[in-house]
Amino acid sequence: NAANKVALDTYKAAESPLKALCRQRTLPNFKESNAIRLGEMGRLEPLDEDGEIKATSRAENGESMRLGTYARGLTVSRELLINDDLNLLGDMTAALGEAAAQTENDELVKLFTSNPAMSDGTPVFDASRGNIGTAGAPSIDTLTVTRVSLRTRKGMDGKTIIAVEPRYLLVSAALETEAEKVLASIQPNKSDDVNPFGGKLSLLVEPRLTDNAWYVFADPARLAAMQYAYLSSAQGVQIQRTEAWDTLGLKFRAFLDFGCGWLDWRPVQKIPTQ
Repeated sequence: NAANKVALDTYKAAESPLKALCRQRTLPNFKESNAIRLGEMGRLEPLDEDGEIKATSRAENGESMRLGTYARGLTVSRELLINDDLNLLGDMTAALGEAAAQTENDELVKLFTSNPAMSDGTPVFDASRGNIGTAGAPSIDTLTVTRVSLRTRKGMDGKTIIAVEPRYLLVSAALETEAEKVLASIQPNKSDDVNPFGGKLSLLVEPRLTDNAWYVFADPARLAAMQYAYLSSAQGVQIQRTEAWDTLGLKFRAFLDFGCGWLDWRPVQKIPTQ
């Protein structure tokens, strides 16, 4: 139990900030799963004199995702167990937890940077969607334009404004300082010096991102762009150990049932820097 707690703590500490932008799910099996999103209801209409209520319909789309299993094992000799005065077992357990987190991170970054086609056949980020902004470094001006684009974004019916509220600013390590500057809360001496974004956007830094772009996301609790899932019976990394039979020592193994995918392109705006 102590070893599992060490592994879990390390696993949580090494998580990618991309997970904060996702909606978490659990799946019962390894079959392809579709996450269905219903469109907007439209408007209520005035009743005629006869009181008849007119029926309506809602558009829907679904994005698919499938779980995969990732695993790694190692054997610890009896001699090492006896001589373990440096807590090597605890270190190896923590390393397995971090390895699981790094595996998730790699899969999320690969999904994010590959810009895959969604169920409508168009890539997540595409000029036709209007979710690629004019190139520019993070600044109050570029954030203002981005916020307008998100706030005026329309739903699946192409008419209803869904008013996406910006919540997270995602940048690479190369843009971290610029992002911190633009989000810094200041005590202005005059109204023109007020930073309208101070305290309103949370900064997320993903050092695995290498392109010259930054992103603004909505709160996934309101409108999620991405999703990740675990097998319902094995959520997160699972670490097991048993006595080795063919050698004197212990065998450890870690496995992870994990999958990730896109849900919707509307909650995110991409801004190239050049």
